[in-house]
Amino acid sequence: MTMKSERLQVNKLELQGIRLACWCLILALFTVPSFARQQNAVRGQVTATDGSALAGVSVQVRGSGAGTVTDGEGNYTLQAGADAVLVFSYVGYSTQEIRVGTQSTINVQLQTDLAALDEVVVVGYGTQRRTDLTGSVASISPTEFEEQPVTRVDQVLQGRATGVQVSNASGAPGSDARIRIRGANSVLGDNNPLYVVDGFVGVDFNTINPNDIESIQILKDAASTAIYGSRGANGVVIVTTKKGTRSGFNVTYSAQGSRSYLINRWDVLNAGEFADIANTRSDDMGISRIFTDQEVADFKQRGGTDWQDLVFRPAWGQQHQLTVSGGGEKTTYMVSGNYLNNDGIINNSGFKRYMFRSNISSNLTDDISIRVNATGSRTENSNTNLLSGTGNPVVQALSWAPTTSAYDADGGFTTADPVGSVMVSPVALMYDRANLNQGNFVNLIGGLNYHLPVEGLTLDLQYGVNYLNRQSQSYNGPVVSRNNPSASRSSAEDWTLQGTASLSYNRVFNEAHRVDAVAVFETQQFVTNNFSSTGNGLKFPSLEYYNLQLANSFAVGTGFSKWTLLSYLGRVNYAFRDKYLLSVAVRHDGSSKFGEGNKYSTFPTVGIGYNLAEETFIRDLNVFHSLKLRGSWGKTGSQAINPYATLSSYNTNAPVAFDNSGITSGIMLGNPGNPNLRWETTEQVDIGLEMSFFQGRLALEADYFNKNTTDLLLNQSLPAYVGGGSLTKNIGEVHNKGFEVALRGIILDSDDWNWTSNFNISRVTNEVVSLGGIAPRIGQGTGVGAGMSTTNEFMLIPGYSLGSYWGLKYLGTWKPGQEADAAVFNAKPGDSRYEDINDDGEITTDDFQVIGRGIPATTAGWNNTISYKSFTLNVFFQGVFGIDKLNYTRAAAMSGSGDARQYILSEIKDRYIPGVNETSDIPAFSATNVVYTQSSRFIEDGSYIRLKNLSLSYKLPTLNKLGISVFVSGTNLFTITDYKGIDPESSNIGSGTDTAQGIDYGAYPNSRTYTAGVNLSF
Repeated sequence: MTMKSERLQVNKLELQGIRLACWCLILALFTVPSFARQQNAVRGQVTATDGSALAGVSVQVRGSGAGTVTDGEGNYTLQAGADAVLVFSYVGYSTQEIRVGTQSTINVQLQTDLAALDEVVVVGYGTQRRTDLTGSVASISPTEFEEQPVTRVDQVLQGRATGVQVSNASGAPGSDARIRIRGANSVLGDNNPLYVVDGFVGVDFNTINPNDIESIQILKDAASTAIYGSRGANGVVIVTTKKGTRSGFNVTYSAQGSRSYLINRWDVLNAGEFADIANTRSDDMGISRIFTDQEVADFKQRGGTDWQDLVFRPAWGQQHQLTVSGGGEKTTYMVSGNYLNNDGIINNSGFKRYMFRSNISSNLTDDISIRVNATGSRTENSNTNLLSGTGNPVVQALSWAPTTSAYDADGGFTTADPVGSVMVSPVALMYDRANLNQGNFVNLIGGLNYHLPVEGLTLDLQYGVNYLNRQSQSYNGPVVSRNNPSASRSSAEDWTLQGTASLSYNRVFNEAHRVDAVAVFETQQFVTNNFSSTGNGLKFPSLEYYNLQLANSFAVGTGFSKWTLLSYLGRVNYAFRDKYLLSVAVRHDGSSKFGEGNKYSTFPTVGIGYNLAEETFIRDLNVFHSLKLRGSWGKTGSQAINPYATLSSYNTNAPVAFDNSGITSGIMLGNPGNPNLRWETTEQVDIGLEMSFFQGRLALEADYFNKNTTDLLLNQSLPAYVGGGSLTKNIGEVHNKGFEVALRGIILDSDDWNWTSNFNISRVTNEVVSLGGIAPRIGQGTGVGAGMSTTNEFMLIPGYSLGSYWGLKYLGTWKPGQEADAAVFNAKPGDSRYEDINDDGEITTDDFQVIGRGIPATTAGWNNTISYKSFTLNVFFQGVFGIDKLNYTRAAAMSGSGDARQYILSEIKDRYIPGVNETSDIPAFSATNVVYTQSSRFIEDGSYIRLKNLSLSYKLPTLNKLGISVFVSGTNLFTITDYKGIDPESSNIGSGTDTAQGIDYGAYPNSRTYTAGVNLSF
């Protein structure tokens, strides 16, 4: 071999060696950034004293810049030498330090530090230290409601988080609730918040079992919610469910029984008083008396029918919860089952629920873990939504005369009231019809988490399936239907498919720079398929809805919809020396609901924070335990349209005349589509201040927010000559602003005594800024007050809030000396008087004006937990202020006309009586009196303060690892309010709209409930 060839061979070997060295260097840079100091991988899990995993615990190598935080299951991985000391810190828990030595797995159980604040919260697509937050996030721990017999998430949220308004619009078991975060933004869309459970977006809150909840985070400002883009405009509620533990086998069982009662009753006339008043009215109006003197005397002696006693009842309820959890070094599991059965306080109504959950996670290797969460539920709702209009047993209980018997001589329903109501008996309305709704829900989530060979870099893949099947059956019997019995059945199924891939990076550099970043790609698909059938004139009514083909006529309907969402998002959180904070996020959403050119929209956000408590001059004051100033700005969106709103619809049953021979069914244009529709956009600014004192025992958090929704989707009515209907446009604007204050204190903390108190208050101002010039105002009807309303009960008007009541202003009664003025309106003293806005001498719809607001201005909550040794007392107050209610129930019972021909409430005894009681504003019995029920006479202050919960529990001494505690509880024990109805909280308007709300027309009232239970743990 020549020298030249030898040299070439050496050069090739050197080149190969250099290449190999370069690859080794690159590999080392990515896998072992500091080999000299980090020599082996250390892994483990951090848990609390109860064995639950702690997410976001800071794990630092003492004296080094190296560190990480635990993931959602409490796991961590980092590089550390044998001499290294790991520091585990989590505000709210005592810090622990452990030397590594020869250990490769270090599991840590942190002890609770009551004097500290919770540090880590779950945010969108990840976790973050509370001290690093730049957004407004409220947290609710199970410890805040574990002493209370809650059955749904809305009961958990009510009164416990600032900026969150919760009202149980219906007191029926299993009914819907209205939940709003920082006001209402949309007119056409649903203003309920977005619910995210274990990473699955868009879960129905009714399918969440409160007993399975590990934590709840409420994201309120744009810096927090913009990560959910087009679905975060109404706020986000993130629920994390309980996981298994590595501490062996654990079993818990709880059982509770309850008894519920009507919280209030209408003060009505008894039979004798009713007969007397009816005769007096007849005398005053110059018509024949209804009852003879002997009949009046008989009613006074033997009484009559108490319709409220026949409609309402004490109701029993029970709930059972069984949870099994445990695991080993590799795998953990949690399996729970729940059974709930509550009768309603209205006869023949009730609700049952069966729930199941299984959360399993397993570490396949040191770097790869998988998880599978499965949830299932079945609900059975019986006759809780039959309270509509005059077909409402509550309304009819105040319309049917107490002088009329409920049953005839043969024991059947009395079919007609000769004196009071012209409608069906309230007893028949409860028992001669049915409305049953079943829901079957399944949610499956599978995920894989991979710690990549780059320190702090993690890949997470998750796919979920959400399935909901709804079945409904209804029946109207011969009495209710006036001998034309009918029945119907319907079925619908909803599918939601979600795939999420996220790449997160979490590192601490040089003990000064903390970086937390995430990039996500997500897809969702939504499919709805339904059908319905109705049979009228049933030949065999006893078969109800089980044999619809045996009917005289039929109606069949079907429906289908499908839409998809494609999203890219990213977020970077940066903290310098835990003092200066920056958070930047952006989400890019594409929706199939919109046409070409408008499918995609981008939602950015930025937040900044300043932990002043880290400054030396603040520390030297020796006043603050923590002090942080933060601010944020961002945009979120809303898809407040149906999947095919950009397309024109057609009416397939339109009457068409081709000649003079008659009318045939044809097809004509319905609502025209608008291909230019785009997203509603909500821009929000938030400024917050957080501070704590006395080692964290007293904490205060305050926020001011200002958010504006533009491109508001509104329907513009079209004239008949262009086809009629309405056209949806992006033309409106709605504004919300307000403040929130939360105060938390550990008042007592000793060996025997502990007292924790949490108070919060929120105020929101809502205003319609613009209707896009399509009209000076837009009416919003409900259909609730059939026969009671002259026109739409609500009106959208710039300068006023959503849910503004529209009606006449009641000025009381005409008084003596005003005969001439009253005569202009064909009235006399004692008759109703209304404001004549245009001074035309007539009371018409031209005199209608805004007479109230249905959206509350202020909400508050005060929760106290007091412990003495083994006893724990919980006292929870909730308040709502600055809200009006339209009391149509009272209006119907005090109108003396229409469906209810007589007066039934005792307040009629205080009416205007010429020469006797001429100061009263209750109109006299007069043939010239005109009652407008849609007036401020029946608009009442719906503000209230309510003792929502009072409970006492006692924990018995542990017996052979068996823990036993017992408790008693009272819910809605008393209410302070000026509202004249049964319940200021309930209404007939569902939770899906804010343009119309607050009407009480026989609404299902909330109940006063007493509960006793036992909790067992092993």
